[in-house]
Amino acid sequence: MTTRIAIIEDTRPIAADLERIISAESEFSLAGSFASAEAGIAALPQLQPPADLLVCDIGLPGMDGIAALKHLREKLPALKIVLFTVFEDSDHIIEAIQNGANGYLLKDTPPELLVAELKTVLLGGATLTPRVAQKISQLLPGGPGVDDAPEGMLTEKQAEILNLVALGFDYREIADELDISAHTVRRHIENIYERLQVNNKREAIRAGFKFGFLKNIAKWVS
Repeated sequence: MTTRIAIIEDTRPIAADLERIISAESEFSLAGSFASAEAGIAALPQLQPPADLLVCDIGLPGMDGIAALKHLREKLPALKIVLFTVFEDSDHIIEAIQNGANGYLLKDTPPELLVAELKTVLLGGATLTPRVAQKISQLLPGGPGVDDAPEGMLTEKQAEILNLVALGFDYREIADELDISAHTVRRHIENIYERLQVNNKREAIRAGFKFGFLKNIAKWVS
């Protein structure tokens, strides 16, 4: 039985290349190809048999790929989603990881590497294009550009919660994971913001990278 792969890509030549690559691989079959996030979100839950993996552009007309990722994570939690994009800045990468992407590949990825990376995701791994992995590795503990955190900046529990926030867990999910109340999670996050001197989740994640607290993100570059 082949693995069913769907595509959301608005640029027709790129979509055609992806369709060709998928159709040429004996282990894959094309589940559907959509030119917008809205079309994909409407069609994917109706596919029978369902798609196993989605390759999704970020820079789409209307709803972008990150927003589509958020919607599909709620509707189709078992669907593996790989973002396929020209964006290689840390903000897009962090947001993708935070919202549950299984991979982040650049559009200049050679076809043979693309196929290999999709197979990695289907086997349960997470994948990044090498240039993107290098960018993330520079933000990890011990990597260039990481500042030493002042002693006692975050407690062990606060660092653990920040890692879960960075991986896209909401308050209730963090509470369930750590067996504490959602109210306690909220108080911890308020304290994390105060200690890191930030005002929102994205700033907290960037500070977490800067000071080397986000050890769990290392799975993306291992």
